[in-house]
Amino acid sequence: MGERTDSPSRETWRSRSDLPDGLFRALDWLNGRLEDPIELETLAAIAGVRLRTLESQFKLHLGTTPLGWVRRLRLARARQLLLSAGTTTSVTDVAMATGFAQLGRFAAYYRQQFGELPSRTLRTARMDGKAASDPDDEALRLSWRAMTSAYSVGPAACDAAMADVERAEDLAPQLTLPRAIAAWCLSQRAAHNFSRTPQLDHAEAIRLAEETRRLAPHDALSLSLCAGALTLTRRLGDADRLIERSLAIDPWSPWGWVRRGWLSAYAGDDDGALRELNITLRLMPFEPVRHLIFIGIGCVHFNAGRYERAAGWIRDGTAAMPDSFWADRVGVAATALAGTRAEARRAARRLLRKDKDLTVEIARQAWPFPPSFMRRLGDGLLLAGVPKR
Repeated sequence: MGERTDSPSRETWRSRSDLPDGLFRALDWLNGRLEDPIELETLAAIAGVRLRTLESQFKLHLGTTPLGWVRRLRLARARQLLLSAGTTTSVTDVAMATGFAQLGRFAAYYRQQFGELPSRTLRTARMDGKAASDPDDEALRLSWRAMTSAYSVGPAACDAAMADVERAEDLAPQLTLPRAIAAWCLSQRAAHNFSRTPQLDHAEAIRLAEETRRLAPHDALSLSLCAGALTLTRRLGDADRLIERSLAIDPWSPWGWVRRGWLSAYAGDDDGALRELNITLRLMPFEPVRHLIFIGIGCVHFNAGRYERAAGWIRDGTAAMPDSFWADRVGVAATALAGTRAEARRAARRLLRKDKDLTVEIARQAWPFPPSFMRRLGDGLLLAGVPKR
């Protein structure tokens, strides 16, 4: 995930809404053959394109080469096998099962990717298995229920998620997922004006994210949640490094890709954000992630000045999850800037009934989008009748 390039501009949304069919054929074929030697010419034939075209598609859409992608998936699978290995499984067994014929090279790649040798991962996993029982079933249930609430990104949903993770932590203090969810929720409260104590929530979100990163450096899901928390607390460089690590560990994680897409949107990288959010949509085209993809795509169009498109995507996103009314700020501004002032004023009145303390100044301080984005957001909200202060 270290290498990224911007895709060229396209004339229509449809032309870049999906990854190329040939690339998907190649990826589907690779997923079932990671333990086998990979010939690039064979891969190109499976994709139905010339080799140079396939290499360009991998670089453009996935940020790496075909063999680099294969290696990433093999290492991710190797780590999963090591963490769940039985008492008779060896590092050599895992290396061979994931397509690494040379043990020394496997160990070097593994250490570069995960910061430790595969033998240490195996040893630690076995020690943990002996030292602790399985995680509390009720704590896991509460944690996964909290995930749905946390990704709804609304005040009531945040409260529900926090209640669940507090109970989960009481039941199983060793779990890191509840901490990561709490960090993400607290950052939402601080950024989206869900809380009366935003500064305290901001500081606690950072503390929990840093603690989780230290305790679970190889947990892709927890790392992606922490990246979300650090993003909304405006530590974009730290968040970017964290999400790159998360995707290196689990290249097919929708939780990682949605955060990757939003980070690109916050950076003003419209082409990258569209590419990454559409990868997420392919991986998880349903809630609780889909509305965040739609809203993110709407924000990309807003940043590019395509206000009618922005309003449409955000409207569909918030219709699916009405508690995410924070996104209506961008939708209202987009509607106003598109020239439909009367509709924008009606939408602003509906928004102010939900977001009662909203002002233009509050909205302009909410998110780490580029300054031009936030300036136009404020201009659109003023046109729609949102109070300045």
